[in-house]
Amino acid sequence: MKRRILPVSLKQVITADLFGAGWRAAWIPSMTPSEYIAGAGLSFRPVPEALADPRGRVIAHLRRPDGVDLACVADLKQEIALYETPQGEPPLFVSYYTIDTPYEALAADLRTSLDRHGLPHRIEPVASRGSWVANTGLKARVIQAAWQDSGRPVCWIDADAAILRPPSFLMGNPFDVAFVRRAGWEDISYLIYLNATEATGRMLAEWVRLCDQHPNVWDQVLFSLAWFRIARETTLESQWFHGGVSRIPRPKIRDLRDKLFYYPFGRKIRPFIDQKQASRKLKAYVNASARPKGEIGSDDLNAGYRAALANLDFSFDPQLDAIISRRV
Repeated sequence: MKRRILPVSLKQVITADLFGAGWRAAWIPSMTPSEYIAGAGLSFRPVPEALADPRGRVIAHLRRPDGVDLACVADLKQEIALYETPQGEPPLFVSYYTIDTPYEALAADLRTSLDRHGLPHRIEPVASRGSWVANTGLKARVIQAAWQDSGRPVCWIDADAAILRPPSFLMGNPFDVAFVRRAGWEDISYLIYLNATEATGRMLAEWVRLCDQHPNVWDQVLFSLAWFRIARETTLESQWFHGGVSRIPRPKIRDLRDKLFYYPFGRKIRPFIDQKQASRKLKAYVNASARPKGEIGSDDLNAGYRAALANLDFSFDPQLDAIISRRV
């Protein structure tokens, strides 16, 4: 295997690219996930024990198909402690916007916020495919290209977001993949951290393939399925961010209330990202209509698949028609 050492603060080893893009840099983090969470007084334990713990929520998972799966449970103050300590270098932030749409101005705001905090980024213009769901289906391929080209960890961030303060929880993150998972099952794709590991590459390749095959299905539904399929067969180390890492649109008085009475006492996470949720207004602009017939979203995931995700049960059939409650 061909190897060389690059002059960066994190060790890199050049390995054969398994996914068709020549050579790429696989970053070896300075610590393991176990060491990373230990800084906040956290540890992994077998999944059944973690799921039975009422004191917090599952924030991380170590999938071991040939061994014992492990998970980590944390309460809010422990999560805050974990998020507030940068452990290394930031990832490359990746996004795109559709040209000649309101997303263009939003992407400019995102770029400005990244520059303000000295964060590396790659934000690309793309032509609209004519519908919101088709446009979001480009996400997997754009991320994969940036991941392969850069040879470093990348973080997808939606074009209608902005950085409020340095996202320390993304710096030196050793997990293969990290994203927001709500209610134990709903994977949200506005912010996705992807490490430079073989397992991540396999998951990206599967996500791209699924998006190409199913242009009528939301990208985050297919991301969830790609994660599940790869985790079912492959060692995969995942972290699930708290939704509080982002600010969502709300009255300014609530921002003031939280600043005075919640953030100083560890009762809420002080947000790192402003998630403007412009797609809720602009989706109709792009579609020029209501939700297209046949579009499959997160609300179409059936109870069986939701339970499999929440319980980290990989015996569930990972076929698209098996995870939705209506026919694709």
